[in-house]
Amino acid sequence: MANETSLVSVGDFLDVYYKVKQKGFIQLTSLFNLTSNKRVSAKWNRYQSSSDFWIIPALQKYWNTLISQNPELSYESYVVQKYLHNKINLSLLSIGCGEGRHERNFAISSLFSKVIGVDISDERIERAKQIALENKLNIEYVAGDFHQLKFENESFDVILFDSSLHHFNDINGFLKNEISPLLKTGGIIVANEFCGPNRLQWRKNQLDFANGLLKELPKKYKTLIDGKSVKRKVYRPGLIRMLLVDPSEAPDSANLIKALHTNFKVLEEKNLGWNILHILLKGIAHNFLKNDDETNQLIAYLIKKEEEFVKRESKTDSIFGVYQKLGLE
Repeated sequence: MANETSLVSVGDFLDVYYKVKQKGFIQLTSLFNLTSNKRVSAKWNRYQSSSDFWIIPALQKYWNTLISQNPELSYESYVVQKYLHNKINLSLLSIGCGEGRHERNFAISSLFSKVIGVDISDERIERAKQIALENKLNIEYVAGDFHQLKFENESFDVILFDSSLHHFNDINGFLKNEISPLLKTGGIIVANEFCGPNRLQWRKNQLDFANGLLKELPKKYKTLIDGKSVKRKVYRPGLIRMLLVDPSEAPDSANLIKALHTNFKVLEEKNLGWNILHILLKGIAHNFLKNDDETNQLIAYLIKKEEEFVKRESKTDSIFGVYQKLGLE
């Protein structure tokens, strides 16, 4: 539908305005001189998760509960306990690892003898190396475009995607031709992933619902990271800005679930929502970090409203799943 995508939006201009205030005009315009891969790398070199909704502890516990029924149990520990507890000398490949938190959570287990993390951002890889060294974890980190790297076929027991699989084009072909060959027979894919609209082209009903909730929020919860500006509306990002800033962002995300089901056996899959909270809390999540009654009640209310939306629409924008490679029949 024509009204479900935008080439340019008001939100693009607001986003540029706030970024110029924070980072300066020269740094922002330098992106336009880079190739596609370099723009992706540059974005993630500068990336700081200062006010994205996944930093909110109450939401982390909520997602843990959806996955494992235990708010204190991370999905990494859950996977180790449920699928890997009776195995040894395991190998893990984390693709799009960023600063390495998730593979570190696996590496602390004595079950793994080889853990490799790959990311296109050399600066984030350097930080991951330093943190692993400080924690005395034996993890190999590689900076580069995954498509250009070479790994032996059938060399990994676990391949991990945490908010990274949705950055690949033609996810079905990618899983079939580049990922499945790397897995041992019986090996598993662990995916904690965005599976919403391509290029973050939020549906009109999402935007309307999120904006309704935004109006309900007390002003102090709508203050942006500068401490002065107030978030007044949720916008769909324009496709032009998406391609200029990060060409890798969600080019084929709408096909992610189907691609996983096509190429692997589904061992389990949990719907995590994200349809509303992802866009509603972007830029204002830092206001929800306090552990007080007002904040906790507000988060609980927003979770309930998102659950109502997901149930009504029968569609989730995020999943956690474990998928297995089967041998040839």
